[in-house]
Amino acid sequence: MRRKVSADTFSQRIGVVMDWIFFGKMLFYICMTPLIIYSLKFYALSVSSIFYKYKSPWKASKKPLPQVSVHIPVYNDPVVVECVKRCLAFDYPKDKYEVIVIDDSTDGKTTKLLKGLKKKQNFKILRRASRRGFKAGALNDATKISRGNVIVVFDSDYRPGRDFLRKVVQPFLQNRKIAFVQTRWDYLNPTKNRISRVAMTSYSAFHQCSMPIKEKLGTAIFCGTGGAVRKDILEEAGGWNEKNIGEDIDLTIRILKKGYRQAYLPYVKVKGEVPETLKAFVKQQERWAYGTTKVMKDYLGGIISSKDLTRMQKLDMVFITTGFLVFPFILGVTLSTMILMAPWFGPNTTGVIFDIQAISRSLDLALSDMFSWQGIAILALSCGYIFECAIAMIKTKNYRNLTILPYIFLVGFIVQFTNTIAVFKALLGMEQKFYKTPKASYRGFDSV
Repeated sequence: MRRKVSADTFSQRIGVVMDWIFFGKMLFYICMTPLIIYSLKFYALSVSSIFYKYKSPWKASKKPLPQVSVHIPVYNDPVVVECVKRCLAFDYPKDKYEVIVIDDSTDGKTTKLLKGLKKKQNFKILRRASRRGFKAGALNDATKISRGNVIVVFDSDYRPGRDFLRKVVQPFLQNRKIAFVQTRWDYLNPTKNRISRVAMTSYSAFHQCSMPIKEKLGTAIFCGTGGAVRKDILEEAGGWNEKNIGEDIDLTIRILKKGYRQAYLPYVKVKGEVPETLKAFVKQQERWAYGTTKVMKDYLGGIISSKDLTRMQKLDMVFITTGFLVFPFILGVTLSTMILMAPWFGPNTTGVIFDIQAISRSLDLALSDMFSWQGIAILALSCGYIFECAIAMIKTKNYRNLTILPYIFLVGFIVQFTNTIAVFKALLGMEQKFYKTPKASYRGFDSV
């Protein structure tokens, strides 16, 4: 559509357009600054992980093995029977550990399968009157009836190896200051589809590159499954926080800022499922964004003022707890880019609005800026997370999965909106609904 306008009117519109261009550029650079800062952190972790050679200090101890309670919270997941079977097959003295399944299920099938398995195997089933506190509440209730002085936690889809307990308790035997031990995640369904490959790549980046360096700094995270924690220190810290759906990162921060130590065992791998649908992946990220931001809101002051943390620990824990704050800035970059790439980016002087040639020149100008040396430099500086994902795939010799990196951008475009909402809900003290990531790979269980 071509429509003539007066010279004065067109000049006024040119002024408005230029104001929007100025606003768009200012918004872009303001939002890009924190993204580059966090991106540089990922670059640093990735490069450090390349040269970091892990040497386990945890050789088999001759000290008596501790009593262990294995906690498996479950809600409508029949797959839990396979996890229970694996746990009952540990090569650990039978009188030295117990398995407690906290069953909040309402589907009937999960409870029926667990009862059927219990007739053949010896383990405890704890049924709760309500889902109070969700996973955190379930774990707190199980702790009350546990006889072990080490608590091991598995999500219902995890498949530990026979020697898992013997390896995971070694740090506790050799250093009383070790409060929790985290093992490396491995995956049951990493090649199911593109979403599962994106999820696997994302999690591998964290466990292959970030966690080994964090362990050296003293800031490794208890990831909520495939890990162990001392019962006395868990109780000293106040138990699992039932008011935060990010109960694992919440407990991590509360324990570390008391001066306790952690251990990460990259050589102990435990397999679990990754999300297979976009909804499941997005909802999981949303839950982590809310939980981590709430931890920042609750504990950031205590981290900074702690006398038991080193400066490097404080710095890294600030990065950890503020990490999801980057998503509102990512959204800001997206919005500013949309403003700058609008058809009026390079208005013509003919007085014609929505002229095809003007639109073409506008896009050419935007693309030329993007592919200028300044644009390429900004892009490179902001791609630290993608670099970390690539390094993780190379370290695991999973070269084929390097092709999935462009999909991380596509999924990230969606996640920026949902995570931004979750971040602001946490900052404003609004409630976030708990969403259980569905388990997909083992839905065929009909019997035990």
